[in-house]
Amino acid sequence: MKKPLLLFAIITLFALNACKKDDSSIKDQYTKLIVGTWKSTQLNTKVYDLSSNELLKDSTTTYEGEFSARSFNEVYDINNNTFSVTYSRKIGASVATADTTSYATYTILGNNLTLKQRIGGTQTKPILVLNTTAMCLQYTFTGMLNPTWGLEAGVTYKITQSTNYKKL
Repeated sequence: MKKPLLLFAIITLFALNACKKDDSSIKDQYTKLIVGTWKSTQLNTKVYDLSSNELLKDSTTTYEGEFSARSFNEVYDINNNTFSVTYSRKIGASVATADTTSYATYTILGNNLTLKQRIGGTQTKPILVLNTTAMCLQYTFTGMLNPTWGLEAGVTYKITQSTNYKKL
């Protein structure tokens, strides 16, 4: 009776260990997938009442046509460095410029991308999608909005932005 019970216990332990989620493999997979240049394609902004968490505004901008100048690139290298580049600012009739807007280092823990700005400050963005061709990062913060949003000025809101990217 002891041998079958011992065998059952050993098999159960192996089965439970095999089912255990391996965050290191997710991290390794995301670390490999994120390396490269990513072009923003869409921004979804949701604005919530800070106290009740009621959704007040839901706005999506697709960076095509007249909004293509708002697109930006994010570059991630294998040494955990990243920077953002904005484009398509016209100066005069035909001159376009590029501006690097931030330099940071990044780490990935589970499904979270943490950016540590070189000038100070840290942002953690949940990774909603990351594969060989697409990425979606989310960022939640509190702040006041421009009056063009049609909400009360001088009020602090909870803002969640989800940015979609395609790999170049």
